[in-house]
Amino acid sequence: MRRRRPNPDSEANIRRIDTKTRAKKQTHGFQVHFLRGDKIVTKMFSDSVYGGKLKARRAARKFKQTALRRLPRRKFVGFK
Repeated sequence: MRRRRPNPDSEANIRRIDTKTRAKKQTHGFQVHFLRGDKIVTKMFSDSVYGGKLKARRAARKFKQTALRRLPRRKFVGFK
């Protein structure tokens, strides 16, 4: 079984999405994703909408910070 190589542009709760060049539709951007309480938060920050890779990453980080402040803290449930 092959392991997927992590994208070096990804970070905690923010993943970089780049489709292959031969795909019909191209997607390039950052996706913020996390679970807090019973809320699933996911939002895409496209390079073309935000004016490039750097600006899309900056917008994704800002969204993540504000969303995490508004939602309740994460509850760890599991084995001890």
